Order: sequence, then C-alpha cells, then structure tokens
Amino acid sequence: MEFKDAKHSDIRIKMALAGKSGAGKTLGALLIAKGLVSDFSTVGIMQTESGRAQCYLSKMGAFKVLEMPPPFSPSKFIEGIEVAEKLGLKCLIIDSISDEWTGTGGALDIHSNVTETVKNSYTAWKKVTPQHDAVFNKILQSPMHIICTVKKKVDYILETVNGKQVPKKVGVKDIQRDDTEYKWMLQLDLDQEGNLAKASKDNTSLFQGKEPFKISEQTGASIRNWCLQTKGEENVRS
Repeated sequence: MEFKDAKHSDIRIKMALAGKSGAGKTLGALLIAKGLVSDFSTVGIMQTESGRAQCYLSKMGAFKVLEMPPPFSPSKFIEGIEVAEKLGLKCLIIDSISDEWTGTGGALDIHSNVTETVKNSYTAWKKVTPQHDAVFNKILQSPMHIICTVKKKVDYILETVNGKQVPKKVGVKDIQRDDTEYKWMLQLDLDQEGNLAKASKDNTSLFQGKEPFKISEQTGASIRNWCLQTKGEENVRS
C-alpha cells in the first residue's frame, strides 16, 4: 500500500443517464462520450437491445459495439467490461445496466431461481448480492470512463376524486437496485417530453442546481475539462 498525491487526472467519470423509453438515453450517452474523449473510435458501447446504437452512426461517426444478447447475467457484464479494457477503450457505454438487474437471466431472475432451490428468499440474496455487487465494483474500479444508461418506470397510486378512484403518478423510479444512484459520480435524469437533463447526483458540481438542459458534446467536454483541471495532463487522459 502507498499513499500518493491526489490529482484530478486520476479521475475516470462513472455516471448514469436515467429516463423512460424515448427519453434519449442512448444518444445522450454517445454525445457525452464524444465530448469526453479526443478520439471517438476509442468509445465502445455494450448494448442489450441489438442495433439501437447503430441508429446514430451517421450522426456520431464510427465507434465500437458489443452486442449483449440474453441472458443478462452479472458475470456477462463483467466480461464485457474486461473485453473493453483489453481493447484499450477510453470510454465505455453500458446500454442498459438495468437489464443486469431485471432482464432475462439478471440478478432478480437468479434470485428467483435460487429461492426455488433453497426455499428461502433471504438465503437466496446472500448468493445473488455478491454477484450483483461485483458488477459495480468492476465499473467503479475500471480505468475507463463509464456511462451507464438506466431505465425508469412510472409509479402510480389510486386517489379518490369526486368519489371515484383514479390513478395518480407519484414519481419515476430507476429500474435498478435501491440506492444504486449513490454509486455514481454523476447521474443525469432525462425528461421524456423535452429530452432535457437534470442532475440528481453530482460530485462534479457542474450541473447540480442548474436548469434542465439539452445534452450535447459540450456536456462531455465540460466533464472532460473537470477531469483535466491540472494543466499538462491532457495527453494522459485523451
């Protein structure tokens, strides 16, 4: 073990873009990645919905793609990250990390299968949680910038209006394990109607408290500049 001087140039952003279907998560992640690295060919995307990222090739230019068909086991996500690291990618997009939790063969599926065997939900979690946590440990320790897209679902309650029960939207919840948002350095939540982003977690202080904004390459460039606050170290990160 050895202590060393802390430097901004050591930072690799670990962030999430969260939103409902159609909110612009995939394109937003690609735009941020393009502003974040100097060579877009060093950007890769692991995608659980085959062909989605390729829709933006004409707009964004060439990048690497790893198709991730089901089952969406935690070990498969770890393997994909390791492949990206060996390839020398500077920025990896995981689209979508939600499938590791709720997708076919994901953590919840594994928990259900283990529960059927051991007949005890708590005991099953003792087997599944380490697998799930290993994915996020791999993300947080990776030498790459990593941008994860997170799906959201709408929660409703029944409310009495004029004597009738009507559904009322009470919030939008990330499709991931509770409190996952605390793992990110930055989480931007996307509004489906205007595709506008607003920070819900921000260690960079670049976006916290700011008005909703449209994600662009400049968003990624701002993050890059924050990571490169020490002059003369840009070549280390580019």
